[in-house]
Amino acid sequence: MSQDYDFQDGEFATAVAAAAFVIHSHEEAEADYRRKLRGDFGETSARKPTEEDRRQQENAFPARKPSRSSSVRPMNRQPLSQVVETKADSWEKDQLRKINRRYEKMKSKILDWEKAKKMRAKLHGEKKKSELELRRARNMQHYHNKIARIDLISGRARGQLEEKRRNEELEVKEKAKHMRSKGRSPSRCFCC
Repeated sequence: MSQDYDFQDGEFATAVAAAAFVIHSHEEAEADYRRKLRGDFGETSARKPTEEDRRQQENAFPARKPSRSSSVRPMNRQPLSQVVETKADSWEKDQLRKINRRYEKMKSKILDWEKAKKMRAKLHGEKKKSELELRRARNMQHYHNKIARIDLISGRARGQLEEKRRNEELEVKEKAKHMRSKGRSPSRCFCC
């Protein structure tokens, strides 16, 4: 069962976006809660580490290769603050990716909704247009039928009237002819 709600465009779009945001926020909150329950706290996600993650980890904790001389110390040692920053950077990038994915999903849903509504409106408009054209054609046919009927009736009426006039004129001419032959004058009251 689907209903169309007639909202103004801005209000409806805002309502759809807000609903999509709430749904995705709720899904993310549930996913975060499940991760914490599993004991994944401190890790960025439950995915397999990518090549980039491995490189960052190697940069954060460089592998020490045993050296032959004890006097040579590795120069590439990073302080602890840089390691934390690297983890923070990794966490930030991961969170930004999640946010982008979430908003891309919402955007996709909004675009899908928009396409579906536009297609439905277009089909509805085309259906209305064809219905109006059909109704217009029927009305024009009805109009032409009425005009033809009026022409037929008025033509018959004119024909009958013309015939009646000719008959009366013929009758008058016959009476006048008859009166001329007898030499009588017409009476004052001539009734039909």
